[in-house]
Amino acid sequence: MHRPTRIAVIGTGPRGLAVALRILDDRAGRDGDVVVHLVDPTPGGAVWDPRQDPHLLMNSRGYQATVFADDTVAGVQGDPRGPSFIQWAHGVAPSLPLPAHLALQAAALDGTGFATRALFGEYLGWVLTRLVDENPGRVLVHAARAVDLAETAGGVQLVTLDDEARSVLEADAVVLALGHLPMPATARERERAVFAERHGLFYLAPRPAEPRSLDGVAAGRTVAVLGAGLNFYDVMALLTEGRGGSYTADEDGALHYDASGDEPVLQVASARGIPYMARATTPLPVVLEVLTDELLGDWTRAEGTLSFSRDVWPVLVEEMARTWDTAHGAAGFDVSAMIDPYAAALADRDTSTPPTADELTGVLRAILQRDAESAGAEPRGPATAVGETLAVLKDRVRGLVAAGAFDAESVRDDLGGWFRSVGAFIAAGPPLRRVREAVALIDAGLVRALGADARLTLDEESGGFLVATRELPGPTRFDAVIEARLPAEDARTTTDPLVAALVARGLVRPGALADSTGAVSRTEGLEAVRTTPATLLDGTACRLVAADGTASPRRFLIGLPVQPQEWNIANLPQPGRGDRTLTQAESIAAQIGALASPTTSTSTHPNDDHEGHP
Repeated sequence: MHRPTRIAVIGTGPRGLAVALRILDDRAGRDGDVVVHLVDPTPGGAVWDPRQDPHLLMNSRGYQATVFADDTVAGVQGDPRGPSFIQWAHGVAPSLPLPAHLALQAAALDGTGFATRALFGEYLGWVLTRLVDENPGRVLVHAARAVDLAETAGGVQLVTLDDEARSVLEADAVVLALGHLPMPATARERERAVFAERHGLFYLAPRPAEPRSLDGVAAGRTVAVLGAGLNFYDVMALLTEGRGGSYTADEDGALHYDASGDEPVLQVASARGIPYMARATTPLPVVLEVLTDELLGDWTRAEGTLSFSRDVWPVLVEEMARTWDTAHGAAGFDVSAMIDPYAAALADRDTSTPPTADELTGVLRAILQRDAESAGAEPRGPATAVGETLAVLKDRVRGLVAAGAFDAESVRDDLGGWFRSVGAFIAAGPPLRRVREAVALIDAGLVRALGADARLTLDEESGGFLVATRELPGPTRFDAVIEARLPAEDARTTTDPLVAALVARGLVRPGALADSTGAVSRTEGLEAVRTTPATLLDGTACRLVAADGTASPRRFLIGLPVQPQEWNIANLPQPGRGDRTLTQAESIAAQIGALASPTTSTSTHPNDDHEGHP
């Protein structure tokens, strides 16, 4: 008896939905011969929950987001089967019963603007609802967590859910479309938490920012915020506007903050000490001239011998310098000054007289104000132009990493270390609005500077946290600390029950890096077959690699846990550019479409004949 091919997609954020859409395309899902199980405790993905605080923004522009593949993606023909995010906001959202604030936001959103995460979550929810409505009986949503995966002798995949019945889904193929992995607290974080509890202090370990976790930060309290990236801006928004404050704008766009009285005072420090640079108000096309297609092609064929610091970084710096000179109308690009603004701003200062905290805060304000002016200029200023160029260059680097061009040292030490930080600071910052807000909060006395090279220690004598930095003469004592960053993820030690079970059962293995001596070290990510032209042609891309080195034709992986085998992959799928994530989704769908389904179910009882299922 013929039965449909059954697919379980675990994770229903943008990547999971992109895969499901491709599976349900006419080619893969014709004649109703596919059933797709979508598994996620928060359908649409927790990052995009429409119920979350409305002050949290996307880090992608309106035109840069979609889940529908178009004909720029290899293997896809015809028009997209649905709207991109900006098309949905203007063409679909007006007819939906959205909350009033989100309906207004959708109507006002332009292509270069930054929407709230809640609004993008409404888009994903609409896609999910449409999938179910247009495919009755073929798309089943399970609002539960997948906690285990096993395989029968006949190849049937058994996915255990954490619902009340401990349900087990039988599938012919499984797609892991996972996002950020939960991590246990590190020994240092546990020590800090115990210290805080013992002395009646407030300590928040690395995690996504949310109002509930910040409830313990009282009004008027002075807080050390360690971390100056995108998480810092989230914390800043939640503890100011999220506490009832508001901004008013001058005619020139400068903001002034009207406090509610419920805000704390945020003192920011990090390795660099400076919040990420703003995106341009009006982005312009980027044309690369130094990094030519010929050079990129040569690098792509390097087969693990390319050094980022020796071979690639000098070319990127030259390309950024060319951009600076063109935008500025004169030479003078200084990459060191751009990477370390505090050092550049204080270079002429007598080192025997370090700045006071007030003086350093003034320096921070000047740096942020200059950045805001560059991002808001028409055309954008040279610093912002350099950021736009580096964003394109990072995309080229991503392709080189995926092709396996770099040596292990480059992937581990450069791309996973200093360049990841530099690239995020210069080219992956927040909307201009956020930097203008930070300037206004400095003026209101609610944001202050601590400096760079921040070091946190526990002082039993004073019963408080001490934060020392490169710029200030001595440590500053705090009774509240927020680590405003995400935890470092490692699939080998994650608390995610599914990934932990897969690691324990040997159905996955960590990725590998081989150094110049041939020594192999395992990485924090999971290994999948690389997405290259060769694997796309032979239909093996994204297959999950087991501990014995075999690549399963029935288990696939797409998303963040593939790092560092893939690099810089947190961006949302983008329309009209042959997007890599959408290409992977199409490849997975094509491979699943080619699977031959067993004619009868291998297992009629959930717990029969499978490896290691509890």
